[in-house]
Amino acid sequence: MKKNKLVALVLGLCFAVSLLSGCNNATDESAEVSRIGGGQTKINVDNGGSKKPAVGDYKFSYKGYEITLGERLGKYLEILGEPEDRKDGASCAHQGFDLEYYYPGFTIVCALENEADPDEEAIIDQIIIIDALVECNGIHIGQTINDAKTILGTPDEEYDRGIVYRSGETNLFVLHNEVGEIYQIEYRTAND
Repeated sequence: MKKNKLVALVLGLCFAVSLLSGCNNATDESAEVSRIGGGQTKINVDNGGSKKPAVGDYKFSYKGYEITLGERLGKYLEILGEPEDRKDGASCAHQGFDLEYYYPGFTIVCALENEADPDEEAIIDQIIIIDALVECNGIHIGQTINDAKTILGTPDEEYDRGIVYRSGETNLFVLHNEVGEIYQIEYRTAND
C-alpha cells in the first residue's frame, strides 16, 4: 500500500513537472528533455498536432527511447531507422488510412488522416511485439501468462487467450496460447 502511494506521488510529481517544462512559441511547438533508464536522455518535441500523446504507465522503449502512443511517427524515424517493410490501406476503424511499419521483433501501426507526408504525419496507435528479445514493461514473449501476472499484478480484464492492463490512455494486451505461453504483446491507445 505504501509503495502504491509512493509510486502515485512520484508519477504525480513527474506529471506536474512535465506540465511546467518545455517552451512554447507562436507556432505551438514545445520541447522537453528528461532522463530514462540506463542514464540515457529522452527528448520530446511536439509540433502542436491535433492529437495528443496517450498518457499511461505502459510504454514501449526502443534503443533507450520511449515511443509514445498518440505521437507522430516522424519524431521517431531517425531512432527507428528504415523499416523492413511498410504497408498501407484504407482504414476500417477511422477516416483515412492505416499504415504498418515492420521492424525486427515489432510492428508499429499508425493512423493517417491524409496522404500529405505519411511517414512524418502518421499517428502511432498500436505497437505489436512478437520477438522474445524485446522486453515490454518487464515481460517478454515466451514467458507464461502467470509470469506476466506476477510482474504486472492483477489484470484489468482477462480473456480465454489474453489479459489486459489499462493505465490512463494506454492499454497493454498480453496474448497467450493454449498452454499459457505469451506469444504477442500489444500497446494500444485506449480507443482501440
